[in-house]
Amino acid sequence: MRSVLITATDTGVGKTFISYNLAYALKEKGVKVGYLKPVETDVKDLPQDGSLLASITGQPLEEVVPVRFKLPLSPYAGIMEEGRDFSLESLKEHYEKLLERYEFLIVEGAGGVAVPIKRGYNYAHLAKDWGLPSLLVARAGLGTINHSFLSWYYMKSIGVEPLGIIMNRFGGKDISERTNPFIVKELTGLRVVEIPEVEGELLPVHHRNLLAGLVGF
Repeated sequence: MRSVLITATDTGVGKTFISYNLAYALKEKGVKVGYLKPVETDVKDLPQDGSLLASITGQPLEEVVPVRFKLPLSPYAGIMEEGRDFSLESLKEHYEKLLERYEFLIVEGAGGVAVPIKRGYNYAHLAKDWGLPSLLVARAGLGTINHSFLSWYYMKSIGVEPLGIIMNRFGGKDISERTNPFIVKELTGLRVVEIPEVEGELLPVHHRNLLAGLVGF
């Protein structure tokens, strides 16, 4: 495995946080790791997600985030609202160049897995077209069973089976956290990795290693 798509059940569940910790863990292991966020929205000045990951990988921002939109919308909505388009073929060519440059490449989506990048084309389609293994990030608390199951079921329906589900921000206050991982694993058959809520950006080394293990390191 030379790359992975970090996608999610929804927006705001922690894709960038997981990408950051995966990149950190791989760099700790001596892996030359790169990062790509094909499209970042809500970019007022510098891309926040891209800038955070570039601080780990050392990449230039132009390489990390090739397409940017100002409004906090899906990429497809950004095209409609801002009147600017981009080429899926050019994005794939950029991805393939980065694959040659790095030992392992982390690709991060925007929003959930079914969020449209362009008309009729979403992040599940991108994973299939680019041959990208994927990890599905989900929230830990109430509501995650439905979101996790439907996201997995949709991905599977188009031939994109996630490597596992990363349930993020376990805090211990929500009683559903006790049973959610078991039920999601039972429904999907996927490995479920539990990630605690922490202050700051960096997970404990044990949890960073769990993330690295999901992609074979």
